Amino acid sequence: MFKVSKFVFHCVVAILSLWVIADATFAQVAEENLIKDFRWRNIGPANMGGRVVDFEAVDNDFKKVFLASASGGVWKSVNGGITWKPIFENYASASIGDIAISQQNPDIIWVGTGEANNRNSVAWGDGIYKSTDGGETFTNMGLESTHQIARVIIHPRDENTVYAAAIGHLWGLSGDRGLFKTTDGGQTWVKLTNGLPDDGKTGAIDLVMDPKNSNTLYVAFYERLRRPWTFTSGGPNGGIFKSTNGGRSWKKLTKGLPEGDTGRIGLAVYRQNPRILMAIVEAERTNDLSVPGSGIYRSENGGDSWEYVNTYNNRPFYYSQIRINPLDDQRVYVLTTSFQVSLDGGQNFSRMGQQVEGDFHAIWLDPNDKDRYYIGNDKGAHFTQDHGENFIFFDNIPISQYYAVGVDMRDPYYVYGGLQDNGTWGGPSFSRDSRGILNDSNWKLHWGDGMYIQIDPTDWRTVYTEAENGSFRLYDAETYRSERRRPNAGNISNYDEMIPDRGQGGNPFRFNWTSPLVMSPHNPKTLFLGGNHLFKTIDGGLHWEIISPDLSTNDPVKTERNSGGITPDNSGAETHCAITTFSESPITPGLYWVGTDDGNVQITRNGGLTWTNVRSRIPGVPEGIWVTRVEASHFDDAVAYVTFEGHRSDIFHPYVFKTTDYGQTWTNITSNIPDGQAVYVFKEDLKNPNLLFVGTEFAFFISLNGGESWTRFMNNLPTVAVHDMVIHPRDNDLVIGTHGRAIWILDDITPLQQLNDEILNSKGFLFENRRATIWENVNRGGQRANFYFAGENPPSVEKTSTSERAGFRNYALISYYINSTVTGPVRLEIHDILDKNVFATEFAPKPGINRYRWDMRFDPPPLSDEQVAQIVQQARERIQNTGNPQARQQLQDAL
Repeated sequence: MFKVSKFVFHCVVAILSLWVIADATFAQVAEENLIKDFRWRNIGPANMGGRVVDFEAVDNDFKKVFLASASGGVWKSVNGGITWKPIFENYASASIGDIAISQQNPDIIWVGTGEANNRNSVAWGDGIYKSTDGGETFTNMGLESTHQIARVIIHPRDENTVYAAAIGHLWGLSGDRGLFKTTDGGQTWVKLTNGLPDDGKTGAIDLVMDPKNSNTLYVAFYERLRRPWTFTSGGPNGGIFKSTNGGRSWKKLTKGLPEGDTGRIGLAVYRQNPRILMAIVEAERTNDLSVPGSGIYRSENGGDSWEYVNTYNNRPFYYSQIRINPLDDQRVYVLTTSFQVSLDGGQNFSRMGQQVEGDFHAIWLDPNDKDRYYIGNDKGAHFTQDHGENFIFFDNIPISQYYAVGVDMRDPYYVYGGLQDNGTWGGPSFSRDSRGILNDSNWKLHWGDGMYIQIDPTDWRTVYTEAENGSFRLYDAETYRSERRRPNAGNISNYDEMIPDRGQGGNPFRFNWTSPLVMSPHNPKTLFLGGNHLFKTIDGGLHWEIISPDLSTNDPVKTERNSGGITPDNSGAETHCAITTFSESPITPGLYWVGTDDGNVQITRNGGLTWTNVRSRIPGVPEGIWVTRVEASHFDDAVAYVTFEGHRSDIFHPYVFKTTDYGQTWTNITSNIPDGQAVYVFKEDLKNPNLLFVGTEFAFFISLNGGESWTRFMNNLPTVAVHDMVIHPRDNDLVIGTHGRAIWILDDITPLQQLNDEILNSKGFLFENRRATIWENVNRGGQRANFYFAGENPPSVEKTSTSERAGFRNYALISYYINSTVTGPVRLEIHDILDKNVFATEFAPKPGINRYRWDMRFDPPPLSDEQVAQIVQQARERIQNTGNPQARQQLQDAL
């Protein structure tokens, strides 16, 4: 026996024992084997959807449809959206720009990675992929350095000829951009430049092909550049270009179009008469149809001349999608913040689909039914068969984009999180419904772009939430009452002292798009909110105090609030020189760490009276890049960690550092985390100082040795950006918020928390196992057929039947370690506290940490002599009373 452990379940105490037979020689178990039995589970929710950037369907069968999500891969349905299957989830990138299917052979699918919308939270891709088996498998076919591919077009009669419009890097001028063509199925690509811009700044943003003459193409070129503090849309070399020879040469179309700089442009061609074209063009606003400016244009002569028909163009950098109904050229659709439809060829537009939430990016129009289409926006995917009078919302696709997550202390605990343009939501980590965690169990707290969320560990009803740019609320999770409590001049006690020039006007405070809201580990009424200053409240937000000077660089170039380029756009996403991360030492109150979006790392050891910027002491990190996390250690107040992330400066290296002397010196513990893995979140375990976690744009990593080495820890987790994580302090579950695939939970990491060298060098070890509860089944709602989403319950819970009315059974997870040298069987025994009931089993050894699922039932006790005699007597009586000779023989044999 290597270890005896108490295991508590439903008020019964059991004693576990583990025996193994092993050779005496120790062999190190690989980390992959150690963690093989841990599995991530997706709890959703899917209520709110997530940004959809493209739809493609088979022309003669609308039920076969493909959906591209902004950061959650590609999904396929063969039944019109009743069910969806992720078909692009384990490749190098999850950010999608466009998809294309061959109508000649729908098994051929192309995926251009890297979302081409330009907002601050978009990710990037690694080129273009091809499938020849309907999406079962994909192969990368190149264009890796383009980063963002806006459109893919397949030749209608030659499936080996494909065009890819690449807009290129968003945050820098490196890599490739422009229009690319292959004639050998992606084996080689040629950049088309004869007459097209090739200045290293201007990329291809849209592309359409003449449906009756595949040699005629129209492409839109666009120059744009994001910096962390500003965005510029537009340049002198953009515009609309036409080729009549399959892309060998191009002519810029100008007659009737705006002169000077142009920004983002969307294109559409009429299927029945390709001489009819529509374009939505970003240019200087004129609000006068006699002077070409920003808005909507129509051509009825193949682009030779254009008519300026409408000045509407809402937030072009983010939308600029225009379509013509395949069966009616007078029906024109513009996708912007609202869904706009014209019935007179673009002269007039009206809002359609008010029952569908806003921010539209994608639409597929059925070429056989002018009233049928799929449409996608920031809130997910929708379908109509009556031209938008009524919609179905596909709330069965978990592609929500979380910025941050938090947990409460209920049992089962609830998970809260803030999302991109979908507010803040809450829901359970476990459901007693046999189908899983249904959408019904999740609810919306408030609107906005949801960010950080903190829950009082002593009162689950008290929830503090934040939306974009530091918008602070107190929320009651039972009554749903919400109250704004953001710091301002009226509730900050030392405002006049800290802001002496208040009479000069303007707002002296800056809050990053994702400003940190953090609860003190020492007092749940004390919270911190990071702007350019650090704000503190000790009464839940009623009153505030400024406890720092401006902790950013306060660079005047980076604090100007002008952004957008041709079309001004100041949503707050570019607010810069502000705090992005905060951590208070769990050991020592008043020891605070702060990181800013412009690269500063600040520490105070006296509650904010004095601050020290230690950024210059951290070697090998480019100046000015984003500090994504500071983390004060739970075990030594001199220890802290910091991570940097530079994709907003076109830098794609991971940076993870550790200090053991309050920031005087730093050690790089990035180790073997691969290049390209932009680090968004870091967490030190609550119980094991050697157990560290990192979430990046593409993966999740674990270190079991304090950062000396890292191991990819996917285990059912798809490729997706991990933006936040939390370790539940009671249940020791690891909860992550992904930006594209909703919330995932790694259940019960207690074995990892207990792991040490002594255990690894032992032949076998039985871990202290956490409490398990026997839950009774409770069904929510009636029959759901197939059109619903259910998040996964813990691995200790399973359905007892596929029937809709079936219940479920839950188990106790019993974790144990087996060394690779073990050759004999492993025996597990569970005894109750009085040693009267026993469960025993044997199984073959598997190296690493293993998990046995016990159904919390003991073996039947052995029969007494009296019970055996009674059973024998009853059997003999049944034999005598059985008239059927066959049954009589069976009973005799059994006896």
